[in-house]
Amino acid sequence: MLRAISNIFQSLQPNKTEMWIDAENVSNEGFVHVFHHLDKKSLVNCILACRRFQKLISNDSFWVEHARLNGTTDVLPPLNWRRAVTQKKFDGNGDGQIQVTNLNFDMKRMVFTGHGYSTITPKFESHFENARDQTIRGVLRSDDFLIRGPADGIRMETVEGHPDISKCFAFSYTSGAILVFIDFVSHGIDPWVMDYVRPKIRISQKVSHRNDCSARLSFAVQLNYNETQWIQEIGMRQTNENVDQKRFKSVNKEWEQWSGSEWEDWVLELDGYPSGMRHLTVLNEGKDGLFWAGHYGPKVANIQIQIIMPETPMLKQLAADTEKCREDEAPVAVEEENRFGFGGHRLRLRHGMWAVPPAQFREMEDDEDE
Repeated sequence: MLRAISNIFQSLQPNKTEMWIDAENVSNEGFVHVFHHLDKKSLVNCILACRRFQKLISNDSFWVEHARLNGTTDVLPPLNWRRAVTQKKFDGNGDGQIQVTNLNFDMKRMVFTGHGYSTITPKFESHFENARDQTIRGVLRSDDFLIRGPADGIRMETVEGHPDISKCFAFSYTSGAILVFIDFVSHGIDPWVMDYVRPKIRISQKVSHRNDCSARLSFAVQLNYNETQWIQEIGMRQTNENVDQKRFKSVNKEWEQWSGSEWEDWVLELDGYPSGMRHLTVLNEGKDGLFWAGHYGPKVANIQIQIIMPETPMLKQLAADTEKCREDEAPVAVEEENRFGFGGHRLRLRHGMWAVPPAQFREMEDDEDE
């Protein structure tokens, strides 16, 4: 770390002669200038090095400037919200019932993760690119997503001639599923924001299908207390009918054969949900309607999640959960014991990721059919 700092100081000198640094004779501004040139690992080491460095780097203004220099200011909350947090002044709390002293934004987490309040775009394209025929068969699972590809699997396809879409994911003749798991806190959204602000959460995507084949798609979202959770009590209904509740919403659609193949914008918004929500699960489950071999099912592209803060900095009283389920108290992660994961032999790919081989997956499907 000290070598990295020394190298940066040296690079700023007109002559490139070797130099020694006496930290006591370097101004805070000088060190801050250097810190903005360090990578994440070196910044963490600087925070641990001494109290002086820790104080300089832990300042919110440091991270705002760091985001500006790196072109990532979209991860930060709106300016009027940052001012309200600094001044501890919010609408809706005139009587002071909500204790605001400890309400602060975790700027470091936002900038470090690169998420925060920027649009969240799930990243799993590389797994399709590395798969044979860009098709995932069986089950591929990580802490951030689950892809269930029965029959001929789920294939990533190139989209030609569309200004906003380059890749999409096409389903086969047996219901496949793509689940995305979002941990708001790890993405930089502070717990107090989810409890006292409860910003609007917008989940959007592009959807299409083939003109020559009928298809069906379920698009559903759940807000949960627990990570990688899909609440069966609501989930079974979400994939069969349209649901419009505070924590659970879904859209289901069937297309007839020869009904066109235009791309559609699908949007679900969560607003007015209870306090305590920390996780979001997004589900797409689809299949073709004619049981054709290949990938004639619905197509999904550009899945995005947005956290939209209110224009006016305002706090709300804690809201109770009127839709609480039994599974909230005894959570079942999306694993082998429910409909989207499978037991038996699993291949451990790396930390936080496993897969079910296609051959075993087909055997399990055959057992289910029997």
